[in-house]
Amino acid sequence: MIKDTFSFLISLHQEAMLPALLDGISEEQLAAQPIAGMNHPAWILGHLLVVEQKIARDILGRPLKNTLDANWWDVYGIGSVPSNDRKIYKNEGFYMDGLTETADAIAAFVKEKTDADLEAPNPDPQSGQFFPTIAIALAVAPTHRAYHSGQLATWRKAMAMPHVGM
Repeated sequence: MIKDTFSFLISLHQEAMLPALLDGISEEQLAAQPIAGMNHPAWILGHLLVVEQKIARDILGRPLKNTLDANWWDVYGIGSVPSNDRKIYKNEGFYMDGLTETADAIAAFVKEKTDADLEAPNPDPQSGQFFPTIAIALAVAPTHRAYHSGQLATWRKAMAMPHVGM
């Protein structure tokens, strides 16, 4: 039941919520900051991708094709400051492809594993300090997406874009 719920939530976000929140945003607008210092779509997408790549690679041991550059932490990591310089960021397709890949890798992992497998200790020493089991670390993906989806919704409002009703 929990495994099905997890897979449903990550799929719902990837296939419905995120595309709805990005609808009508041009490539040029991805780094727009209607309020100084506001997290914009390019930073939010990159930040989500950074976290999910860490989960997929370092916790689940899944190989990924669509990865971020070596300076990813400076651009998207915790404590990074979003810039309105569009040249710093990737295009929407890059982020969406990467997030689809990580969502699929995470969902496949969950489907393949037993409840006991998911309750095993988090093998990543860095994130294991905060998220002691694989299951708890996996819960970060949909909850982190939900948190930053709220920022995307707020960004849309500040840009005078229509509400998407998710």
